[in-house]
Amino acid sequence: MTLLVERFTLEASPSYPLNVLATRYTLGPSDSYTSGDDYTLICMHAIGSHKESWEVTIRALLSMGRRARQSTYHIRDVYSIECPNHGESAVLNEDALNSLFKNRWPTREYTRAVHAFLTAGTSRGAKVDFQKHKLVAAGHCLGALSLFFMHEMRPRVRIQSIIAIEPGFSPGLDYPDYRDLFRRMQGWVWLRRDVWADKKAAFDDLSRNPVFSGWDQSVLFLYIEHALSDHPASKYPQPYTFKGVVVSTTKEQEAATYRSDELIGQPLDACNIAAREVPVHLIWGDVSDVLPSHVKHYISEKSGAASVEFIKGAGHLILQQKPELIAHKIHDRLTFLAPLKAVL
Repeated sequence: MTLLVERFTLEASPSYPLNVLATRYTLGPSDSYTSGDDYTLICMHAIGSHKESWEVTIRALLSMGRRARQSTYHIRDVYSIECPNHGESAVLNEDALNSLFKNRWPTREYTRAVHAFLTAGTSRGAKVDFQKHKLVAAGHCLGALSLFFMHEMRPRVRIQSIIAIEPGFSPGLDYPDYRDLFRRMQGWVWLRRDVWADKKAAFDDLSRNPVFSGWDQSVLFLYIEHALSDHPASKYPQPYTFKGVVVSTTKEQEAATYRSDELIGQPLDACNIAAREVPVHLIWGDVSDVLPSHVKHYISEKSGAASVEFIKGAGHLILQQKPELIAHKIHDRLTFLAPLKAVL
């Protein structure tokens, strides 16, 4: 089955100062079949990731959804929306980020970007009235937290359910492990390699890296293709030019994302509010490589979630490690999702 890919840009405007990029996925012309019960899935990625990180999961999920057409649900389309200081968006927004978001990136900024995209109407961005769509949202890490805050935005976006995958945050300032956790993440950002001679060299290097070597190979290929860009020195004249590649998300922006005060305590309160209005499903890896196990269990207990599941053998980067398994988990939740009047 052919995966059709369309790219959209909501251009910066007085109502939102950054460009918002999204990729729409469908499964070929036969997906022109639609009904009022079809879902549009909104996907949001993790810190340090990019909008195409969802692609392997989306392909598998759409294939399952097509086979389930005679069952309880059908997916009309999927939009993966990029955080404006990550991936391709970071390159496009470079000047505005340096001007407006130097050394800071509030967690809610991803929420505001996605809200701007979904409420842009029929003349801008995707040129779709998403209020007429039956929306389900899935977020990984930062993407999940940003979804928890969506109820604060006006006008409200009507979401049927939230699927939160490894939502990484501290339950509060007084929680014992948060300082060590964020110290480690800052160290990882500043010490990670981010420049290579070319994409092949990047792939060879990352394939041996302890973090990336556990990824599904197709997801790693997508990272190389979409999360890297031409090094800024490629614009220099000879003999000063450097034709290498660099991670598009700058270390400064990634580190600023981890420093947001909105990663501490507030997401749990927001999750509770969201869970009172729509089903919130938590999916964790049982490997505690980022959040300690007791933090995951504490968040799960206090979140008000409709369901909680731990995936054996997976860590924080479960979407990269087991993308097709995540597709199955989303499929399961869509299969049993009852018709709801969403108010998020």
